[in-house]
Amino acid sequence: MDPVHLSLIVAFGAGALSFASPCVLPLVPAYIGHLAGRSVGKELDAGQRSETLAHALAFVLGFSAVFIVLGASVGLVGFIVREQLPWLRWLGGAILVVMGLHVAGVLRIPALYRELRLPFRPSRRLGMASSFLVGSIFGAGWTPCIGPILGAILLYASTTQTVGQGALLLTAYSLGLGVPFLIAALALDRVLGFLRRLNRQARLVEWASGALLVGMGFVVMFNLIGRLASLFPKWIV
Repeated sequence: MDPVHLSLIVAFGAGALSFASPCVLPLVPAYIGHLAGRSVGKELDAGQRSETLAHALAFVLGFSAVFIVLGASVGLVGFIVREQLPWLRWLGGAILVVMGLHVAGVLRIPALYRELRLPFRPSRRLGMASSFLVGSIFGAGWTPCIGPILGAILLYASTTQTVGQGALLLTAYSLGLGVPFLIAALALDRVLGFLRRLNRQARLVEWASGALLVGMGFVVMFNLIGRLASLFPKWIV
């Protein structure tokens, strides 16, 4: 497997774990209901379902735009400081390990629980643009759960040394976070039970997220992505 493809798979998985995190998953029905301007639990006809999906897509595009710009920016930083990259890999990897221990609950860092809330609330009269702006605010504000995982992907993106690769990594992360959101918006009434069951596994999600971040930390520190990719059969992408 190509190391770039493996990196994208990891970033996509990190996005999916962000969706399943305790700070995001319980709010998904409320987010979707707010975006569509309807109460959660009401049966929707085909037209209403399509409108809800369109609002959800605008929301996903909003936070994706923010994340991708961030990814391109840190990729540029990695290019600028490429001569110091070996030292930065060690520092970034150590930070990822600490963040992973925090997410898993082994180590608690109060500062990482702080949430940036932007007071701006777009008017519903803006239509799809309102949902896009809400998504952008969500992306800019982060949450205590998404922050460490997103920060890990950004740290990893900073080691890519190119704007394009950094943006591509954050695109994969955004897809991992956005695709489950769109599926939920398309058939919320059918997936509500699954979301509730998944929410009861919050501790397992925390451990999985923490393990991913710790693993990424060591991969970054020792620049192991190429070696890991070589372990996969060549017929895999």
